[in-house]
Amino acid sequence: MIDDNIYKLAIAGYFHDIGKFAERSEVKKDKPAELELGFHADEKFLNDNMDLYQPHYQGRYTHRHAVYTAAFIDHIERFLPQRLNKGEWGLGDSFMNLAAGHHKPETPMQWIVAMADRVSSGFDRDEFENYNKEIGVKDYKKTRLLTIFEGIEIDGKWKEDDLESYSFRYPLKELSPDNIFPIKREGDQSLDGDQASREYRDLFFNFVDSLGKLEHKQNIPLWFEHFDSLFMIYASHIPAATVGKVVPDVSLYDHSKTTAALASAIYLYHKQNNSIEIENIKDYEDKKFLMVTGDFYGIQNFIFSEGGSTNKASAKLLRGRSFSVSLISELSADMLCREIGLTTSSIVLSAAGKFTIIAPNTEETKEKIKAVEEKINEWLIKNFYGESAVGISYVEASYSGFTTERFRDLRERLSKELERKKFNKINLERYGGSVKDYLDQFNNELNKKLCPFCGKRPSNLDVENDPLLGEEKSSACKICRDHIYIGTNLVKASRIAVTTLDADLQRDKLSEPIFGEYQVSLDVTGKLSQLANTGKLLKYWDISISKNGLIAKDITVKFINGYVPKYTEGDNDDLRLLAGKKREKTKLELIEALKPGKEVPKTFLHIAKKSLNFTDKPDKFTGIEALGVLKADVDNLGLIFGCGLKRNSLSRFATLSRQMNYYFSVYLPYILSTEERFGDIYTVFAGGDDLFLVGPWNRIIDFALFLNNSFVEYVCGNSQITISAGISINKPGEPIPSISERAEDALKKSKRNERNSITLFDEQVKWDDFKKLEEIKNTICEWLDKKYTNNAMLFRLNTFSNMAKQEKELISVKNGIFMDEMECLGWKAKFKYNLVRNVGKDLKGEEKSQAINEVEKSADWLIQYTGAMKIPVWQIIYNQRR
Repeated sequence: MIDDNIYKLAIAGYFHDIGKFAERSEVKKDKPAELELGFHADEKFLNDNMDLYQPHYQGRYTHRHAVYTAAFIDHIERFLPQRLNKGEWGLGDSFMNLAAGHHKPETPMQWIVAMADRVSSGFDRDEFENYNKEIGVKDYKKTRLLTIFEGIEIDGKWKEDDLESYSFRYPLKELSPDNIFPIKREGDQSLDGDQASREYRDLFFNFVDSLGKLEHKQNIPLWFEHFDSLFMIYASHIPAATVGKVVPDVSLYDHSKTTAALASAIYLYHKQNNSIEIENIKDYEDKKFLMVTGDFYGIQNFIFSEGGSTNKASAKLLRGRSFSVSLISELSADMLCREIGLTTSSIVLSAAGKFTIIAPNTEETKEKIKAVEEKINEWLIKNFYGESAVGISYVEASYSGFTTERFRDLRERLSKELERKKFNKINLERYGGSVKDYLDQFNNELNKKLCPFCGKRPSNLDVENDPLLGEEKSSACKICRDHIYIGTNLVKASRIAVTTLDADLQRDKLSEPIFGEYQVSLDVTGKLSQLANTGKLLKYWDISISKNGLIAKDITVKFINGYVPKYTEGDNDDLRLLAGKKREKTKLELIEALKPGKEVPKTFLHIAKKSLNFTDKPDKFTGIEALGVLKADVDNLGLIFGCGLKRNSLSRFATLSRQMNYYFSVYLPYILSTEERFGDIYTVFAGGDDLFLVGPWNRIIDFALFLNNSFVEYVCGNSQITISAGISINKPGEPIPSISERAEDALKKSKRNERNSITLFDEQVKWDDFKKLEEIKNTICEWLDKKYTNNAMLFRLNTFSNMAKQEKELISVKNGIFMDEMECLGWKAKFKYNLVRNVGKDLKGEEKSQAINEVEKSADWLIQYTGAMKIPVWQIIYNQRR
């Protein structure tokens, strides 16, 4: 059971600077038409309470946002859980005083929020004292949130600390796939005061309106998670600080969340050490914190597990396994917080199988960390036999460790602990050797056999003949059945519930609860109120993004469900394309899948078929049916986080991590679901700083170019933040582990090409060259349409490409060459001969001469790109194949 005081402190941490939001959105009395939509603080309230909440310096009150925090809480009290404002609940301080008193703290609890606020910002003692004396800044309403990406410099040549040095700003709008892109400021286009006020007013009105509609107000833990999500949507593009000599690149959301996390840890530390006194709370050198990081090891093995005797349901299994990685990571962090006594606000980072928690540095906490790690890995060993594990590392830290001068050192210490943990993932004394009782799990009398899907675990009688498995007399282990259950229902479900084990969910749940503690269901809509009121509903997440880009605001939103193409009525047109020469049984399966209302993921067979090109003749297609597999990740991410930031702080680190994650987990799934040309691309995973996609091979190549172009735009064209990718082309029936390995090899080759590259057809090129090669492809296609050239010349270009590559390699040899290696040197002469022979065969006179002159430029391409000319040539050959 989590201490009520923790919830009150954590929520106060979120609210402590909400007065900045309220003040910037305030509507004056002389604009009665806008009063209903905006916020207007009662002047009497402000005047009566400014001395209570605002510091006083040189005859003036400073930090006016503090009294606005109190006014805001007074204004929206009816929207908060009733327990929050009861004087007898939790701490002795009222909630209003706890949240608004951070610039003029008087009680130990107010000092906890005050110190958390300073540490989140990276202030040391002197810096905060100077900040607390700031009178204000002109036009603070006009100041927009800068993007951290624009200021990243790995070589240490950072921008000046002034607004004019930065060209990009985030729009002052709620979070959405479109609004996460920064906008370039053209010339002097500063907003006028009225426009800025309107934007803040609209944002504030929608926030308050949504706040009143949050679900589960009677269940504080659930409501609090929903509030965190709502505040993320509305405060992610509001600058946290606009006063003094600050660069406003940290969002109000990230500053508030990290303040809540720090306040919770400070309170628990002093409570468990029986030292809740102001002087103790203010001590900068006392190591009060544990910075805790968890890492899910073996993600690739988990998702691309091999060994089964069937490829049946491979798409569903892949999706279920990928989603389970997110579930295991999220619930690992949740279980650790619950055991320590923290709320989920203490999870300051969570993406791509990793999480970071701010915890109190006590022996009790360290024991809990050890116990939770053992419990998680015991479950993983039992079900995955050591192929995957969760490692939890931590380092101690004081307030000073979070200052801008020392936060980098703190992260480096934690990074070293993570590296050390990688070599000690599993307790070999406890789990080393063969898996105990493995053979005993097979009961021949009950005909228990090996699971056909994973080929590792024994089939389980409890899930035998489950309709999810697809056919009568089917069998599976519990884990594979659960992955199929998740993969099947993700395309239909927009919301997911995590409950206690005793929740009444009937069969719509996991067969093997996660860690033996968390039950998961993708369809519990009719039982929510009962489950929430009895405390059995632990989590309720919306995992969807609508096609108009809207994000759910009534419950917690989680960006952990990538886009998966599913069958629609429109796919009935593909029946003739799909059936082809397939067996009758396969045809029937395809037809059954396409029945309206079934809402199931498209099979890899169907996705591969989507790469074929319709012709003007019925039942005739060109191209090859193949899957394209794209793997990509951000280059030099460790250097970006370790050396790229000029000003290091916990809140800035959180902002950068979240913004990086949004591109992969918010924007890309939205694009796949809304752009028709990419609608058949399947997300295996996308989040953190990487992605893995499967789609029609030609659409994947098109998407790769879009990926780089949009990523460059997202990071403001910063040349020190780049992405590399690898693409493999595969038959649809190839085992998933095999296609994953080939795509991974392609990505590694791109990294070896000094990064910022893509590998396709085993050729590595920089993105700028890839773009030019795509333009060359279009030019060659135009030549074919105009009859300038023919397929014979196309195949010759492929041969000359190889020869030009060999020539380049030969010229670089310094120790002599063999005579038979010199044949490649004759490619230019052979090119000239084939140019005359094959170009413009059906053309005459000036038209033929024009064709030869046009196609002759391909010799320059061969000299410049050598072997990489395969990239455009092979695409054309594969797309034209009959």
